Amino acid sequence: MNNLNELLIPDADGKSQTLDNFNTQSATTSVYFRDLEKHLISHIKSADIVLGAVAWLTSYSVLDALAQDDKEVVFVIQKEDFLRPDIGAKNDFKETLRKKYSNLKNSLTRYDFEGTILPNMSYAGDPSIDSVTCMGNVNNAKAAAFPRMHNKFIIFSKKDVDYNVPEDPESGSRIKISPYAVWTGSFNITKNAGMSFENALYITDMAIVNAYYQEFAQITALSESLNWFKDWVEPQWRIGT
Repeated sequence: MNNLNELLIPDADGKSQTLDNFNTQSATTSVYFRDLEKHLISHIKSADIVLGAVAWLTSYSVLDALAQDDKEVVFVIQKEDFLRPDIGAKNDFKETLRKKYSNLKNSLTRYDFEGTILPNMSYAGDPSIDSVTCMGNVNNAKAAAFPRMHNKFIIFSKKDVDYNVPEDPESGSRIKISPYAVWTGSFNITKNAGMSFENALYITDMAIVNAYYQEFAQITALSESLNWFKDWVEPQWRIGT
């Protein structure tokens, strides 16, 4: 059985029982146990801006959804395993994955993340942000226990234009990022995770959403290009000039 979600519970008295779906929603939280990728893609389609800190981002279906409709996309992924083969991957996996990453779009700059640490990072340098960066250490020793950027959260935002800000890009940005929900749980953004027992929470409580938004900014401040050149954490920016 490749997909654990299709398992049946044995019944001594007759036909085996299919798994129930206990997906549930409250005022500010939805919990998902089944069809997680489908629900994630639905939330992606509703957002103008999608920000994430996830250990792995290799699901072609999710990457294709992120590439649609001129969405602004910024993700930080684990440096060590950013090109690890996913289940069912072909020999051209790395090339295809890089192409999927290159299809993602982002015109946001560090200055757009008002109220976070990002506008203060290398403010005299290029303010652009790649759609996909990485963060962490490379486990060359293949140690069984090794610290990782092991988060699995995605923030959904609306994009507004702030007409109180001058158009001159050196004076500031006109884009206003308005986070409204966060997705988090055990679910890695991989094909394999879609066939595993996983869970996810979709939260709209703004205190929680803003906490994740601030944490995303901190992790992004420590990130570096996918074309990294050192095994250890090597942030591409610093506070100040």
